[in-house]
Amino acid sequence: MHLSSFFLAFGATVGTFAQTTASTAQTTASIAQTTNPAVPDPSINTPSGVIECLPVQLTFSGTKPPFIITIVPGGEPGAAPLTTVGTTNQTSLTWIANLPPNANYTAVIRDSIGRTGPSAPFVIFPASGTPTCQIATPTPTPTSV
Repeated sequence: MHLSSFFLAFGATVGTFAQTTASTAQTTASIAQTTNPAVPDPSINTPSGVIECLPVQLTFSGTKPPFIITIVPGGEPGAAPLTTVGTTNQTSLTWIANLPPNANYTAVIRDSIGRTGPSAPFVIFPASGTPTCQIATPTPTPTSV
């Protein structure tokens, strides 16, 4: 085998390897997108085991802080807030569950450019004994006739 033939054969092999590797990488990326859909931005985790008047850690993520966290009626992410938990640049806030128990609520995150993300609905369970916080009385939103 002549030296020039060797380099041609070697070059062809390397080229085929590079094409195969690139194709495999594209396939892997495609599978990753299908099996691991992107987390919405911003997003807030659904709290669980929420008990009236006790603190609950709300955790969330997003790329455009500050974030405003509110609580709305369950399953109504576009509704007027029943309460505003707070504004932060961090990825968690502690909220004292100060809304009436035995009802569904949804936590909503809003980022600095106006994008929102709701949690799934959750329930506030009644405290055992006398509640130790001031329970907010949500004002109903007026409806037009």
